[in-house]
Amino acid sequence: MVNVGSFEERVARALVQGGFVTEAQLDQARQRGGDLLETLVSLRFIGLESLVTALSLQLRVPVVDLKQLQIDPEAVKLLPEQYSRQHRVLPVGFAPDGSLRVATKSPNDFQLASQLSSVTGRQVRFALALGEGLEALIDRCYAAGPVARPKPGEGNVVVTGLPALEAQAGAGRLAESVAQLPAVQAVEFVALQAVKQKASDIHMVPQPDSARVLFRLDGVLKQRSVLPLTLHESMVSRIKVLAGLDIAERRRPQDGSFSMQFGERGVDFRVATVGTTWGEMMVMRVLDRSGRVVSVEEVGLDSTPLQVVRQLLAMPHGLLLVSGPTGAGKTTTLYAAVTELVGTRGNIMTVEDPVEIRMEQLNQIQVNPEAGIDFAAGLRSIMRLDPDVILVGEIRDVETARTAVDAAMTGHLVLGSIHSNDSASALIRLMEMGVESYLVATSVLGAVAQRLVRKVCPQCAEPTEPGAMESIVYEQEMEESAGQFSVGKGCNFCDWTGYSGRTGVFEVLAVSPEVRQLIRSSATGQQIRQRAEAEGLVPLQKAGFLKAKQGITTLEEVLRNVHTIE
Repeated sequence: MVNVGSFEERVARALVQGGFVTEAQLDQARQRGGDLLETLVSLRFIGLESLVTALSLQLRVPVVDLKQLQIDPEAVKLLPEQYSRQHRVLPVGFAPDGSLRVATKSPNDFQLASQLSSVTGRQVRFALALGEGLEALIDRCYAAGPVARPKPGEGNVVVTGLPALEAQAGAGRLAESVAQLPAVQAVEFVALQAVKQKASDIHMVPQPDSARVLFRLDGVLKQRSVLPLTLHESMVSRIKVLAGLDIAERRRPQDGSFSMQFGERGVDFRVATVGTTWGEMMVMRVLDRSGRVVSVEEVGLDSTPLQVVRQLLAMPHGLLLVSGPTGAGKTTTLYAAVTELVGTRGNIMTVEDPVEIRMEQLNQIQVNPEAGIDFAAGLRSIMRLDPDVILVGEIRDVETARTAVDAAMTGHLVLGSIHSNDSASALIRLMEMGVESYLVATSVLGAVAQRLVRKVCPQCAEPTEPGAMESIVYEQEMEESAGQFSVGKGCNFCDWTGYSGRTGVFEVLAVSPEVRQLIRSSATGQQIRQRAEAEGLVPLQKAGFLKAKQGITTLEEVLRNVHTIE
């Protein structure tokens, strides 16, 4: 049923009367559902520029572009976060007469404008937030969730309070916000911002007269704050207390962990410290326990590699290796694979260091060297517990490798990560560790090599001609001319980087009878790779270029992250 009184419908009727769209096009857009004006643009019934012209000139409706809009943090501070979320409104700046400019999807809601005037103490001027992502921009402009004040007891902190500083930090003023806080609150505040910005790591790096706080976002380190050295030292001491480390020891490397609770959201932090020239450096890995385990489709596997992986996971026993450098997403892929098996394969057990993703359906063992539990010992204990599927967090020594191979040969499906350059070298790596070639040939089902690349921001993606060097490399690998590729120009939604999120690039090698024979004869990794390519294996770089061709990532990102050493 059409709500003829809604703002969207009134604008749509005006567009039909003005000859911008037809009645049939309007009906088709309605059938799609969602934001009517955005649907008209996405279906190319009206251009964005034409829509802006019709709204601003003919209909006299002010319009703001959420992608390129410069947001004034002082305006954001005037409106409580909860109110902004509830009513889908975002203060974005001030007009010359001092009134508050507010982005909204309902610029004709005069009752809401009156309420906003009472809340903010300012006259309100609405502007239509054109395009998708108003809620996402509200998320970026407010720290979503309570900031922390600890309850007594270390190692597990529960956090509450500080809404004004949340708004400042969300609007891009993290440096000033942290510098104003005592060390205890500064630690909690930085931790919250890292969680909300989906940072994988927090770096606290001392310099001669200050200290930098950096977040690793989508694999790239970005500076978020510069702090006085005294505050840095106090924050490091506070974190060491939480993690159970020796606060008096500042030269010897230490590592530990602690947890924080942000409302209902539990987050673990793995801490590592080391003394540097200018003081103690600290890095914290952020492990959000509330994160959802992704599926094998979501990690980035294309249709053919995905089919091969599922065929390997359907095997009753054998060893499936996932290889790549540190930070390539191997653990995410392993858990995506295990998720496929939950409910059908009985007792699934893991041994990890540490347990990064907690799942109730799995029986997970944490490596603990002090208690005599390393990967090999954990694997041996699992073998006595009647497992159906075993996940090994990392195969890094000969004892673990041999035990994993033995488990695969005695009727268990074993999934394990290994550090190697590509899928073929993962097999060679097992033999270099000391596992006999005939055992590798008999036990290994296949190997998956992977890298992570940043995805093009969908909000600001534009077709662009590649550079000369990128075109040459692309044409050599793909044996076709380089056309136009999607590149993000930078906007509010991607922090002006042109990228938003990451995806995997995969090379999947299934061990065929021919490849098995090569392994038995101690062939080189290059020989195994050549045979696998003849059987249909898509090399890593080519897989990356295919994603660039599909508009998922860029050629620059593939060349930066997806490379192998011959």
